[in-house]
Amino acid sequence: MAEEKPIQNNGYNLKSLNGLLNVVLAAFSTPEPPIAPLPPQLVMVGAKLRPGLSAQGIASEIISKQSNAGRVVGNVFADGPNVEESMELIRTQAIVNALLTEAKIEVVLPPGIQVVSVGVGNLGAPVISLGATTKMGIADGVIR
Repeated sequence: MAEEKPIQNNGYNLKSLNGLLNVVLAAFSTPEPPIAPLPPQLVMVGAKLRPGLSAQGIASEIISKQSNAGRVVGNVFADGPNVEESMELIRTQAIVNALLTEAKIEVVLPPGIQVVSVGVGNLGAPVISLGATTKMGIADGVIR
């Protein structure tokens, strides 16, 4: 005779009371809210201090931390390059590529940006106006 398998729905076992309770609780749980944007002042100061992303730099940092944790790194048996270290570089390249192509960036436009406009007046004379922004603004950007 075939074994009777428990009925499952998205990892919840519906044959047990605990499984049914988990389904009911999951139905009434609220999803996590999106993260709040950073304060413009913090972005304005912190953005200039960042060096940019480097897949090789990230991979070398991970590999060095693995050796600190006691994992063997380098040419383990001198049969060629360490495959695990090569995979670490491939993983970090995939992560950096995803960040560079899919991440959402919020950019702060600080107050005091100089504004210059040039135009033509009513009688054809050139008109030049100078000014500055008075408020901070937020715009979209890309990771570099």
